[in-house]
Amino acid sequence: MTVKNLLVELLVEELPPKALKRLGESFAKTLSESLKTRNLLCENSNVTSFASPAA
Repeated sequence: MTVKNLLVELLVEELPPKALKRLGESFAKTLSESLKTRNLLCENSNVTSFASPAA
């Protein structure tokens, strides 16, 4: 089995900074569930979300 990384970066400067963590986690969860249903992600894959306001 081949192991590859996937990085998705979104520019979210218009979103409220206090909501970024929650929104990032929700996006990561939805994306990983969608990839799993399409057999593009293993059940034991690690998903890590990061969110920070723009400087």
